[in-house]
Amino acid sequence: MRKVVIIIDGLGDISYKHLGNKTPLEAAKTPTLDFFADRGITGIMHPIKGIAPESGVSQFVILGYPLSKYPGRGIIEALGADIKIKKNHTYIRGNFNYFKGKKILERANIPSEYILEDLNEINRKIKIYPTKSYRCILEYNGKIELKNTNPFYKKIKNYSKAMDSLGYKVKANNKDIQDFIEKAEHIMKDKTILLRGSSYKLPKVKKLKNWEVGADMPVEIGLGKLLGMKTFKKKDTIRKILNSDKNIYVQIKGPDTYGHKGNLIGKVKAIEKVDRYLKNIKYIKNTTLIITSDHSTPCKLKRHSKHPVPILIYGGRKDSVDKFGENYCKKGSLGVLEGKDVKKFIY
Repeated sequence: MRKVVIIIDGLGDISYKHLGNKTPLEAAKTPTLDFFADRGITGIMHPIKGIAPESGVSQFVILGYPLSKYPGRGIIEALGADIKIKKNHTYIRGNFNYFKGKKILERANIPSEYILEDLNEINRKIKIYPTKSYRCILEYNGKIELKNTNPFYKKIKNYSKAMDSLGYKVKANNKDIQDFIEKAEHIMKDKTILLRGSSYKLPKVKKLKNWEVGADMPVEIGLGKLLGMKTFKKKDTIRKILNSDKNIYVQIKGPDTYGHKGNLIGKVKAIEKVDRYLKNIKYIKNTTLIITSDHSTPCKLKRHSKHPVPILIYGGRKDSVDKFGENYCKKGSLGVLEGKDVKKFIY
């Protein structure tokens, strides 16, 4: 049977008194998600048990690939941004952030074209590619093992985990990179670049046949390309879900953004917006539909966490759960899963 997998980025959260001891998902009006939960089977999933994962690595695991094969955030995101991957070059995910002294402040939008030109004249071995919103890719001509300078993510071998941080700048363990950052700060005045997920090699992985991917963010597009999926434009998502004869993988960003901002009501509204966006897929036929999230982003923490996320599978059996939410799905027949367990429902 054809499969459709929908990942709602950062959907998971914790309960809040302000929401009547409900999570943002449970407080939101979600007739579409509840429709599928009521007619499917549900459970709770730890995308990668014991850590607060980044989006790329958790989805890599959910799609059935071993954690040891994950190539790192930088090169996956570069692939998704249509940056040509060059041999013996290192790719690193960057965030533009405001700073004052050594203190990291809020995220900053991508600088102007003129400033980006100045940045790319600092060092011939380093090039900055803007991607989306506050994000960029730093390409380094050479193979390096760069530790994260983003203090909110700790690098563990080939992946990073989100963590609490006092938010102070971290020096790079590479002279070229550190010199570049200092000169970039001088050019941008009140902005810096936080780096994480350096990587210089794409792994050899088994390609997925008859899959298409549509996503809001470069990392998911890059992940799809790595795994052999054909990409489609976000505006075609609902049509593809309903009418394509291919398996479909979709990532939707909304709720994660408000989790990072700590905006509780904003997250509730973002979830409701996603639910309205998906309302027409209730007419889906001859398909196994899987809806879940890549990680929790609790508004209280303003970062990814290791809290589990809800999961529903529609298109076969049903259980007694009739609403889609963290506490509701705990009672579902799927029980407690890990991300690596989901592949048995996808393939």
